[in-house]
Amino acid sequence: MSCRSQLFRSLRAPTSGSRRTASLRANALGRGLVYSQSPARCLSTTAARLVSPTRAQHGKLTSEMYPQLERDSRFAQVTPEHVARFREILGDNPSAIIDGVTSGTGVDAADFETYNEDWMHKYKGQSKLVLRPGTTEEVSSVLKYCNEQRLAVVPQGGNTGLVGGSVPVFDEIVISMARMNEIRSFDEVSGSLVIDAGCVLEAVDTYLAKKGYIFPLDLGAKGSCHVGGNVATNAGGLRLLRYGSLHGSVLGVEAVLPNGTIINDLCTLRKNNTGYDIKQLFIGAEGTLGIITKIAIQCPQRSPAVNVAVFGLESYEKAQLAFREAKKQLSEILSAFELMDGRSQRIVSEVKGQEHPLEGEYPFYCLIETSGSNSEHDYAKLEAFLEDVMTREVIADGVVAQDETQLRNLWGWREGITECLGHWGGTYKYDISIPLNEMYKLVEDTKARMTEAGLLGDTPDHPVVDVLGYGHMGDSNLHLNIPVRRYDPAVEKALEPWVYEWIQKRNGSISAEHGLGIAKKKFIGYSRDDTTIGVMKQIKNLFDPVWVDSKRPAIAMQDDIFEPLRWAGGKECEGYQRERVFITGTPQNKGRVASHPKKGSSSKKKRSPSSKEPPRALDLTPTQPLTSAWDSHTLVSNHGAEYSILVSALNARLPYPLPNDSALDEPSSPFQITFPPYTPTEIQPLIGGGDLNVRAQCLARIPSVHDQDDSAQSYCVFFFEHEAAYAFDESGSNRVRRLGPAYFSHFPNHHFFVRVYRPLADWRTIPWQSHPKSLLDSLLDYVLFLPAILAQVDRITPVEATLSRRYHAQQLLRNCLSLEKQFNAWFQVATRPSYGYPMAYWVDEFSNPSGLLPFSNLYTFKDGNTGLAFLYYWMTQIIFHRCIENLHRIIYQPAIDAYPDMWPNLPYDLQVDITQYQHGCLFAADICRGLDSVLHETDQPDMLILPMKVAMDFYKDIHATSQDGLMEIMWIENFRSRLAEKGQHVAGVLQSQKWSEVATF
Repeated sequence: MSCRSQLFRSLRAPTSGSRRTASLRANALGRGLVYSQSPARCLSTTAARLVSPTRAQHGKLTSEMYPQLERDSRFAQVTPEHVARFREILGDNPSAIIDGVTSGTGVDAADFETYNEDWMHKYKGQSKLVLRPGTTEEVSSVLKYCNEQRLAVVPQGGNTGLVGGSVPVFDEIVISMARMNEIRSFDEVSGSLVIDAGCVLEAVDTYLAKKGYIFPLDLGAKGSCHVGGNVATNAGGLRLLRYGSLHGSVLGVEAVLPNGTIINDLCTLRKNNTGYDIKQLFIGAEGTLGIITKIAIQCPQRSPAVNVAVFGLESYEKAQLAFREAKKQLSEILSAFELMDGRSQRIVSEVKGQEHPLEGEYPFYCLIETSGSNSEHDYAKLEAFLEDVMTREVIADGVVAQDETQLRNLWGWREGITECLGHWGGTYKYDISIPLNEMYKLVEDTKARMTEAGLLGDTPDHPVVDVLGYGHMGDSNLHLNIPVRRYDPAVEKALEPWVYEWIQKRNGSISAEHGLGIAKKKFIGYSRDDTTIGVMKQIKNLFDPVWVDSKRPAIAMQDDIFEPLRWAGGKECEGYQRERVFITGTPQNKGRVASHPKKGSSSKKKRSPSSKEPPRALDLTPTQPLTSAWDSHTLVSNHGAEYSILVSALNARLPYPLPNDSALDEPSSPFQITFPPYTPTEIQPLIGGGDLNVRAQCLARIPSVHDQDDSAQSYCVFFFEHEAAYAFDESGSNRVRRLGPAYFSHFPNHHFFVRVYRPLADWRTIPWQSHPKSLLDSLLDYVLFLPAILAQVDRITPVEATLSRRYHAQQLLRNCLSLEKQFNAWFQVATRPSYGYPMAYWVDEFSNPSGLLPFSNLYTFKDGNTGLAFLYYWMTQIIFHRCIENLHRIIYQPAIDAYPDMWPNLPYDLQVDITQYQHGCLFAADICRGLDSVLHETDQPDMLILPMKVAMDFYKDIHATSQDGLMEIMWIENFRSRLAEKGQHVAGVLQSQKWSEVATF
């Protein structure tokens, strides 16, 4: 059958009796085209997703499938007492609570199945309590109580999501919005609609249809998805090409924050420019900032003239051409352009036993929809478009719906794909945005990868059934689907992170419309940079400081990106410092960690309880000489058994004077100190996660020589051993030692940095994880990336100039430029003015340089820790900029003469101005101008050794080539003697200790 006869067999006229209809039929028959009344066949699209297709062979809990997910110990277990309080809040309605916590309720696991499992049966949680509030006030009371009791929650709408974002992982409380399903108001003039978040999408659209309006979102799951969930995930759907995203349609929201606060931003006006547009934060936040309870949305009028056509194409290139022509020729009436590959249509046909509307089979199919107000005008444009693409053989075959029933049936061949894919059991789904010209290439590459891995086949021993793709061509959104007979770790390992790396190389998005959920949270870095993720985390902390909603957020929250988190719990942190294993307190309370006092502890001073076990005298003998550094890792032997220990001198900053002999009170009492696992990644596998339990003993207190009140500025020496010492074999101990100054040749030991502060009374109940890092600590997070880069640069520098060497250098340079953004972000925060300090890092400068040439004026910092942070920043920049200069030479010098066009051909992001990285003299001078001030203010003089050494080496290099820098070298030598004088007494005390006499556990 010819293409034209197939295309026009079901062409629908605007009105059945018009002269245009008769003319079209006569012309079609005159050209040899056949007109047919046969209807197009399709699936029903309105079935709710209440009963899923065949289950995949899985059966495991999410926590078992992903053992790296650990339940946060900060959150409490739900108890019958909690349930009783929830009953008081929600009233006597029996449908408001599904209680599996309290015994004797008659509830079993089957009652929780629809709440604990996602629609694909891929993610399965362990919740035993479902709350179904009926009002915003009830949601507020529930969240407020959960916040107070540290109970984690998961908001849930229709549970039709495809990334596991709406189901629990552990025992979180499910808060279902199903009972909040009323349509509150509709303005038939403006089209503004106000509804509850629990309204089902199809029910709302049916209501609007009676009013002559349409909801600006349409999904295959419209029979069961909730509008609140659609807004929370910023669902795109089938109408985005015509009506845009929900960010433009939503007029306002009512939401409840995790602490129970109700935000009422339920504006129904299109223009409201009063301050920040708060509602936009909740659109696409996936419930991590709060629970949306009501939505105000702008609804367009329903188009009286709608046409739908489905046609087959021989290649993806022709599908792109058809889309381009559709945009060009149909323009304002084009409302949808959907792409489906041949495999997806065959699956729908096989599962439902239906014959496809097109007689032949094609590699690709497209569905096109037009919507307008003038039937004859729209028909004329559609006819012209179809004749053009047929004549040019862009499309091979097609059908057009004749009536409303056929229109819905044609749509069903697109909307029914998702449900039919579940026939074999499960599906790995990837919802992505990539440039249109490469959109389908991912499907082809994925199928090739599955085949090469031996995972794709027709027999049961192959987990993968097929690889197919479909999606919204109108907005470059591909749904990559891998239907499987069973969920298999081998399939997931082959797909992830390979798929996300493929997308990242093309500057795509790993989540176009489905959200992140639990499926993609750890991969967010493939679409967002560290700065953006850091801002997301700050927003999350602002709305939910204790992360009750929920304890496994959709956003892949990394460690603090930079320092601005100086606010927590609404109070500014005072006295934040970064110290070496910084333990504050009196020797009587045995060195409590100041920043983590016991919950509910009062201001009354209490003695720490001693261990129930009798103290054991250990014969501890160092197996290595103790260095003069304040922080020193070493090994000690106890009757032949070696222990990995760390010895530190700690700044105590005691709150009141103490007698000098108080440090030796009850010397044999052991005690426990807990540190957070803030350690380098190299040692984390050895520790095994969780808090680091440390046994410690106060050895001595050294009065300060610079302060009359020596208890406020004194040093306590602690000897301690962490409980994982037995796990450190010889190689493990070597790895620990390599984390010291010998490994980071230019940087300090980053073994046990902790975040601490001088606590205020109001801060006693704030969890450790909410405490912000200091300025220096956040800087050192970035500094830790440098050793690996420097090692690679040293490795490729002496290598012969080859193309491979150049590409390696280009990648290293790209890494450096990415790291430079982090340094710049840190510097912007560090130099931000604050009240009382117009400049954040120096208050003023000495008016008289006092003959301290060759530097004009010396910097005076507001405190020693701020000074240390800037010294280390300037020191790092000297090394960092030299690294970039070296990479620049590797890339250009060997080939610049032979390849004069190399610069234009270099990637744009690597075309850097190298003169921006030749300011080492300025950084070295900054270091010298700050050393004296920091020496006077800091309690850690050893921290000045490295900045001083880097500046000295820099000036020596200058002097070796130009005879300059001599005055600077002489000044630094003079400073070295002042530094040694201040640090001498501490090093002497450490080296003179007799281990067997002072260390008793």
